[in-house]
Amino acid sequence: MDEATRKALAEMQKEAEAEQAAADGSLVTESAEEVETPMQKMQREALEEQAKADAIQAGASTDPDETPMQRMQREALEEQSAADAGNTAPLSMEAMQQAAVAEQSASDQSHKQSKQFKEELNRYLFDMSSTAGKVVNYGILALILATVVISMLNTVPEIHSQWGDIIFNFQMGVLYVFLIEYLLRIYAAKERGKYVFGFYGIIDFLTIVPLFFGSPGSAIMRLFRLLRIMKLAQYFPVLSTLLRSVSDAVHMILAVLATITAVSIFAGNLAYMLEPETFQNAFVGSWWSLVTMSTVGYGDLVPHTAGGMILGGALILIGICVVAMMTAVIAVRVGRMVNMTKVCFGCDKPVSSEHKYCPHCGQNQTDEIDLFTDDD
Repeated sequence: MDEATRKALAEMQKEAEAEQAAADGSLVTESAEEVETPMQKMQREALEEQAKADAIQAGASTDPDETPMQRMQREALEEQSAADAGNTAPLSMEAMQQAAVAEQSASDQSHKQSKQFKEELNRYLFDMSSTAGKVVNYGILALILATVVISMLNTVPEIHSQWGDIIFNFQMGVLYVFLIEYLLRIYAAKERGKYVFGFYGIIDFLTIVPLFFGSPGSAIMRLFRLLRIMKLAQYFPVLSTLLRSVSDAVHMILAVLATITAVSIFAGNLAYMLEPETFQNAFVGSWWSLVTMSTVGYGDLVPHTAGGMILGGALILIGICVVAMMTAVIAVRVGRMVNMTKVCFGCDKPVSSEHKYCPHCGQNQTDEIDLFTDDD
């Protein structure tokens, strides 16, 4: 065998070994791809694309005059940076996940703290059964009474001339305190709409109106400040019971007031017809009839004729009957609400015996039981 034949066989053997090595590498790569997870595959492909981009950029920026030694050093550095990137990629993904979990935990903790603060504030401002609620609300009540008394003292000329400026500054400071209280109540209320548009919410709003509209020293603004005295009903259950009793009898009260108005107008015109020299006009006669029916009797207007005296006596009797009837209606309702011995079937709260349905939950309060109804 000559020399040329031996070289050809050697080259053929080298090519066969190279093909075998390439096939083995392909098999190893395929098996590795089958084992790796989708996330690892995505990371590997991203790293390969990044390495190709870096290689293209490095090839574009390669100096054509660099020596083989410089080229080997550059390629070694590129391989090292690619390996470092492959090692840090999973770590950075894990760090991002940990950061997201930590951020969610912090958000949940902040929401929990905010909810606890709101519940605690609600207990301080609305819960009159707790000690903290009593301290805060009775402190506000004392401040209300103090401002009302000081406002009345400010109407005395001697006190106003000496302490007027100090009283004005004190009242303005109290208005800001009530403004803060109003905003805190809106924030802490469990049902904001019910509080804002309820009786006490409207009173709280009207008391701070002088801060935004009109002159704080004007008469109408002083009237708005005095409205806070209406909040006394919030701190005394008896006053609340009285208001509820009056509200339940509102139709009866309106009917009585309409009757008094009609009688007063009729009697005023009649008094003017009987004694025009005593009563200058029908309006004066109506005023006299109203004062007479209320049994106040200022004495500034007195009838002198027999007809006028008979009319005055009739008005006095009518007034006594009307006042007695009004007093009886309100007294009965207040007594029933104060002495609530009946308990609601649904919510176990005390209700009046005159209520067919519970005013708290709407449960039917009749004692009749249908024995023929099959309740599942």
